[in-house]
Amino acid sequence: MSTWDTGLFDCFSNPKVCVISWFCGPCQGAYQMAGVEDRECTPVDLILMLLCGFCCIIKTRGLIRDKFGIEGSLVMDILHIWCCGICAISQQTRQLDIKGIKPAGFLMD
Repeated sequence: MSTWDTGLFDCFSNPKVCVISWFCGPCQGAYQMAGVEDRECTPVDLILMLLCGFCCIIKTRGLIRDKFGIEGSLVMDILHIWCCGICAISQQTRQLDIKGIKPAGFLMD
C-alpha cells in the first residue's frame, strides 16, 4: 500500500486547484468521478454531484484509493470529507493530476 502523493493540508501547494475546489467543487467532483472511472464527464455526473455530493465525493475518494493502492478506509474518507472537504477535494485533484488524469477538465488546462 502507498500513501497520497500530496498531503491533505497541502491545499496551497497549487493555488489554482484550491480556488477551483472552493468555487467549483461540484464540477470538480463530477470530473473526478468520471476521470477515476476512465470515462468522459457527463451532465449526469454533475447532477449526481449536486444532489448527493457528500456521498459521491466519498465514493470517488474510495475509488481513487483503490485504483492507486492508497492506504485508508471508508471511515477515514468520511472524516476527511466531513471535516476538511475542500482540502480533501483538492488532494484528490492533485492525486489524479499527478497520475495523468484530468480531474477538473478544462479548468486544469
